Amino acid sequence: MRWEPVVCEVCQRSLLRGEHPVSFYDGDRVRAVCELCTTRAHRQGWIREGTAVAQLAPAAHAERARSLVARLRGRRETIDAAGDTTSAEAPTFDDLPHHVHAVPTDAGAQSARALTLFNASEHSRTISGVVRSLGAPYVHASAEDPLVDLVVLWELCWYRYEIDLENGAVRLRGQGYEPSELGSELPPANAIADAQGRLAPAGG
Repeated sequence: MRWEPVVCEVCQRSLLRGEHPVSFYDGDRVRAVCELCTTRAHRQGWIREGTAVAQLAPAAHAERARSLVARLRGRRETIDAAGDTTSAEAPTFDDLPHHVHAVPTDAGAQSARALTLFNASEHSRTISGVVRSLGAPYVHASAEDPLVDLVVLWELCWYRYEIDLENGAVRLRGQGYEPSELGSELPPANAIADAQGRLAPAGG
């Protein structure tokens, strides 16, 4: 009986007499691989013949776990958002107007309007989360008609927002971890944050 050499489907080498190939599954296709190339075959996603299903389970389980964590995280964020709605009804703060009004001419009124717009934005949830971890921050709102520059600062991080009073847009301008990134000196705080992370003029 004539001997037919087997060719490794990874390195394309013809196996020697007495050298036995290892069978791998590539989908529905069976591939012959020499012992020297089994690691490379695994890297290509081929499954070695005889591999127990249990050996493949951890990777699939990890993927399902990651998906579950993502879903739970999404639910937690939804619950947090729902929980914040009760604080949104607190009488301490003005409700967000349903219609855009003329931009106030007084700088203090502009800052107050900006804080109301911020509290109604999705960015307030970020501040709420950090307040729960780090406590009350330094807050300063600076009116630059029709924009308001808002800085919220802790010892470990900071956020800077731009609030457009004409269209009610709240945009994140920057964030960081070192207070020095904001400059050598900061003006006195002129706003405060409550336990839910909602902002209001200081002394208001």
